[in-house]
Amino acid sequence: MSQKNTKILPEIKLKILIIGDTNVGKTSMLLNYTDNYFPETHLATIGVEYKVKELITDKYKINLQIWDTAGQERFRSITKSFFQNSNGILFVYDITNINTFHNVKDWIRDSEMNTNNRFEKLLIGNKIDLKDKRKVSFEDLKEYGIKRKIEVMEVSAKERVNIDEAFQKITDLILNNKNENDILKDFGITNNEINLGKTENKKGHCCSK
Repeated sequence: MSQKNTKILPEIKLKILIIGDTNVGKTSMLLNYTDNYFPETHLATIGVEYKVKELITDKYKINLQIWDTAGQERFRSITKSFFQNSNGILFVYDITNINTFHNVKDWIRDSEMNTNNRFEKLLIGNKIDLKDKRKVSFEDLKEYGIKRKIEVMEVSAKERVNIDEAFQKITDLILNNKNENDILKDFGITNNEINLGKTENKKGHCCSK
């Protein structure tokens, strides 16, 4: 009996942050993406929590470690410490709350000031399902993105609109314009990390009390 050949894909690990004010839908985006679940009540993140999502492409098995950060001011110093080693950041605001759009610009500046700015950025307006309550136009979002040279997108965590696309987009931004050797060098998972991952819970947390 012949054995079926199974291609063993190189494994890479990417660290993604979700940044923005409280109640803009960061946790809802994460849970919808990783667990296909939308919480009907607001879940306040305490400190920083993460979940893991695996993507399979024709070239790689991608381990996305996605960190959901607290938006409250008292956790801001904790969040800053996570900027340094991130590969990509989703900056999220609520299209029905113009203050969150103004504040997300501060989050972007903070990220650039606290890192070597080698990560990729994606600016996201959430809650497009609440179109009757919109306070920030898509044109304003595009204008800011062009000005700061940042990719932009609008999503609805509640209706799962563009959620998969947003995480795919930040992944593509990280990997694009890199050759295979550089990708494996920068993001490749070692054997020790693979063994550790087998015993690691799919959800973790940091800095909570």
